[in-house]
Amino acid sequence: MAHRSAAELEEERLEILAAQRDRAAFAPLYERYVDQIHAYVYTLTHDMEQADDVTAATFAKAMEELPRFEWRGVPYSAWLYRVAGNLVSRERRRPGWIELEPRMLPDAAADPALHAEEKDRADEVRAAVAGLPNDQRQAILLRFGGDLRNREIAEIMGRSEGAVKLLTFRALTSLRRRLGAPMPAERLSRSGS
Repeated sequence: MAHRSAAELEEERLEILAAQRDRAAFAPLYERYVDQIHAYVYTLTHDMEQADDVTAATFAKAMEELPRFEWRGVPYSAWLYRVAGNLVSRERRRPGWIELEPRMLPDAAADPALHAEEKDRADEVRAAVAGLPNDQRQAILLRFGGDLRNREIAEIMGRSEGAVKLLTFRALTSLRRRLGAPMPAERLSRSGS
């Protein structure tokens, strides 16, 4: 998703106002964000059925809260991501919930060794992200999974933009160390040699 211009944000504000007057006008907002919210929830849960349920619950809550929604100058998705994240957190606190790893079917034409290597690397990255503190993990998922700006992430997380920048920096530093990737200063010193 590309970052929004002022004109696009104004257009979205008008769409929200229209939806507040007529619920049928909510459809463009739903269509714009349903896939993003679903992908975000699936990234958090690794469970397709739960992602479907939480996404449906997120948009049900969006419809319910629509008359009270107040525009704050950021994409509507910021509010939707916050609702979805809260619903996932609530689900995790319920007893009996377990996280299952998704099973991917390999591409028949792909080299099995390459597929196994890619799967191992993806599992390693997922494990490293899962090992981050909760606030760092959420900042990383919203930044890179949701393609959101720091301002939008700050709105979702209820933090300042500076705090989001710091969370992202710390998370990336931790991930680089865990995954054996060189730090930016190390890359610069290697290329200068």
